[in-house]
Amino acid sequence: MLTSCPERDSQRLGIIPLKRGWRGLGSLARAAHQADLVICGGGGLFQDDDSLLKMPYWAVRLAFLRLLAKRIAGFSIGAGPLRHPVSRLFGRLALQTLEPISVRDPLALAVLQPLTQKTVEVVPDPAFLLQPAGQSAARQLLLEAGVPSDKRLVGVSVRRWFHTNSNFIPHKHVTRLGLHRNRGKPMMSAFTKYIATALDDVADHLDAHIVFMPTYNVQHENDASVCEAIAERMRSDSFSMLSVDDPKLYKAITGLLSVMLCGRMHPAILAAGQGTPIVGLAYNQKSFGMFSLLGQGARCISMADLVRHEETARLVAMLREAIHQPARFKPDTSALEHQTEKFIEKLVARSSGVPATDAQPQSQHN
Repeated sequence: MLTSCPERDSQRLGIIPLKRGWRGLGSLARAAHQADLVICGGGGLFQDDDSLLKMPYWAVRLAFLRLLAKRIAGFSIGAGPLRHPVSRLFGRLALQTLEPISVRDPLALAVLQPLTQKTVEVVPDPAFLLQPAGQSAARQLLLEAGVPSDKRLVGVSVRRWFHTNSNFIPHKHVTRLGLHRNRGKPMMSAFTKYIATALDDVADHLDAHIVFMPTYNVQHENDASVCEAIAERMRSDSFSMLSVDDPKLYKAITGLLSVMLCGRMHPAILAAGQGTPIVGLAYNQKSFGMFSLLGQGARCISMADLVRHEETARLVAMLREAIHQPARFKPDTSALEHQTEKFIEKLVARSSGVPATDAQPQSQHN
């Protein structure tokens, strides 16, 4: 497994970590040659809203691995948008290397199925299968963080938004080079203002406490800094800032919330798995795809619409409704979990040569 945190992930996941970048190319090639199955999966892989280099990069990488590996499977790939002809051309090349191919939502299916004659299946994100830590550990962390136990808790996971158009160089490399530091700054300033206004309304009128739960704290995005910028613009001081890097504990905490406001997709998945009402802030189509998969498409608002049309009142209405009528916002993830489990069984069976029994997930392709 390729990882940027080898020590942490080798202990937590029980995997053999491989170095990323050119230094790990040799070990990657050896691992691919020895493996019965190589899995290509995850979010933000096959898309071009950030960079026009991303799709060619993944296509060439997969073509290289296909020369060495027995088989490469596309597992719950996050796909789209692919607006540019070059991106779609390299998308076709990438799909030629994969068998089977699965994407994680219907919108991703609509992007990739036209690029291949192979059947593309919808298989929900494997994060739905994550088992949470115990509630006692979650309650203890909230207690230590000074989170009140007598108020409604509103979780917030937001991200920096800059996907107004594609660059050639990926955003993270642009940031490391010190270029385009102000990319999207005016939009982000308006975004933090409107989110602060919405959270103030909820805190003031619904006796709620805001729990900021940033997840992706790296140089080029740094969710914690976005949460801090929102908190600074809030009138209310009823908020806490949590730093939780254990996904099982994070999921357990979401189960104690009245509602989760999600600008990141995986916090929404974890909260949904706990039966917690979720409201989405979508920066591109993958959030809409995941919410539609949960039957909650109306509970997701575009970050662009929020800023350009000043839709703070709409967001406040969603949060209030989620708190007052939680049953309407609580998604049932059991069918999605079952679907993912069956796809995994099929992958394992095909790799081991043992026939799978009832392991075929329902295809979304007609």
